[in-house]
Amino acid sequence: MKPRCTGHSSQTGEPCKLYPVKGAKVCHKHGGRARQVKAKAQMRLVEQQARELFGKTAPEIVPVDNPLAAYANFAGEVMAWKKLMASLLEDLAAVAVTSEFQGEQIAGAVQLYERAMDRANTVLSSYARLRIDDRLAAISKQQADTVMRAIEAVIALLGADRDQATEARRVAARHLRAD
Repeated sequence: MKPRCTGHSSQTGEPCKLYPVKGAKVCHKHGGRARQVKAKAQMRLVEQQARELFGKTAPEIVPVDNPLAAYANFAGEVMAWKKLMASLLEDLAAVAVTSEFQGEQIAGAVQLYERAMDRANTVLSSYARLRIDDRLAAISKQQADTVMRAIEAVIALLGADRDQATEARRVAARHLRAD
């Protein structure tokens, strides 16, 4: 069901029965023609368009089992969002048709792009400050060391001779690199 204007009749106090201006919450009789209402409506429409575009490209949501890797992925998503906002801004600037809403639509897109830039800056600053790449590398090294200790324990348990132990290490290393 299409939403109705949130305004009320000044005479009866009943809710307005008209439809709101596109992107707004009120009809033209309840302020839908006001400059600030048009600007906010245009911002909502641009945000909705951006959310729909991002929804088409966003991956499935899965639980976080490795917060550092998730933060690295999040930084990538923030950069993708910033890129999407930049392309949206470019698309709006390239529109040849002028209308009363074009300037407001471009202003809304500029605000979204600026927010995307601010968020990207915040996320990337945190990413750099937390040294996520170094931490992920350290975790990978610890995991590799743990696996190699387990392999060494199995080799010792089996009583492998020197040649067999060397071959077992080579095979294990090849399989670890393949994954």
